[in-house]
Amino acid sequence: MYSQSLIDIFGAEHLMYGEARLSIVKQMSDLAHSPKVTKAELDIVQMVFSEFYRDHFMAVRLEISKAICEAEYISRHLILRMAEDCASVSQFILHHSNKLSPVDLIDFVIKGDAVKQLAIAHRRNLSNDVALSLIKHGSLDVIYALVENQSAMLNADNLRQLYTNFNMDAGLRSLLSQRHDLPADLRELIVYDVAKTLEDYVINVNWLGEGQASGITQKSYEIAAIEISVDIADANMMDYIKRLSAEERLTSSLILRSVTTGYMKFFEYSLAYLSGLPIKKLHSLLHNPNGSTRNALFNRSKLPQDLHPVLTIAVDVYRDMKFQHAGNLQPGTLEFSVNMIKNVTECYHMQLDSGQAYLQRVLDCYYIDISDRMAA
Repeated sequence: MYSQSLIDIFGAEHLMYGEARLSIVKQMSDLAHSPKVTKAELDIVQMVFSEFYRDHFMAVRLEISKAICEAEYISRHLILRMAEDCASVSQFILHHSNKLSPVDLIDFVIKGDAVKQLAIAHRRNLSNDVALSLIKHGSLDVIYALVENQSAMLNADNLRQLYTNFNMDAGLRSLLSQRHDLPADLRELIVYDVAKTLEDYVINVNWLGEGQASGITQKSYEIAAIEISVDIADANMMDYIKRLSAEERLTSSLILRSVTTGYMKFFEYSLAYLSGLPIKKLHSLLHNPNGSTRNALFNRSKLPQDLHPVLTIAVDVYRDMKFQHAGNLQPGTLEFSVNMIKNVTECYHMQLDSGQAYLQRVLDCYYIDISDRMAA
């Protein structure tokens, strides 16, 4: 049953009872943590643990698991064996041991139950590959633990896959929003889903009609989507626009809102994508005072014809405001946006054009009503 060496050290009578074996394991654990422990003594500790790790007395296995989860002196063979034990025993090792490779951890994710997966999800500096395995095989509780683990190395694709799998869970949205590494396109998608959820809710409880609910939530979403773009680096901006287009959210309403509120970078990259032009060439053509050049650009972008007048006015107002208020009024601020809206409105309401309703859709969310100035 037990090796002769073990019997010689502790005596056969001490190995017969579970409580006695548990006492031996605790003594060995204390010995291993002693500052003056020798290699010979550590060899004895490992020998004891290697013979007791399959003990039928659960408390013995638990004590060994806790003792070796962060131990350097324990063999990888014993670590793997104990990691394969029941979840209550193996969780300490799966959470802490640095002798388990990503391949080992992925194997335990696939084969293990929720407790084992949770232990792995809480590991420090969890690799992307292991995180992806948890996303594919873990329950919602496991996903919560993974998102809360700020040291987990989740890349943008993994975070998006994670959200795609569980996008209807409000608690997960809240946890994701607290991560410092949440990519801009995922923040935009969460905002969109929240807006649609709110729209469905107010319609279902008969608080608002479908048209009114859709209009309100669309405005809120568009403002947020444009605001999110402010912090995106130029090198990543086109990817953001492409994602919006691929998911059918790069609408003419969103583009109109961006330029009339002074978010020129979003507007320019949207036009560059829609027209198929490099961003530098697009910028040069857009800010060319020649009206026919701009109209050709808007036509190439396939934006509605009745938007062209307000787009042209907004570009000119933006240029004039930057020149007049250089250093005092910065694009991307609320004050700049409000002044953009006021100036665009003053220029636009005087034009006899039936497309003024488009401008009103942009302005009403800022509590600016131009209905009295619109052409009859």
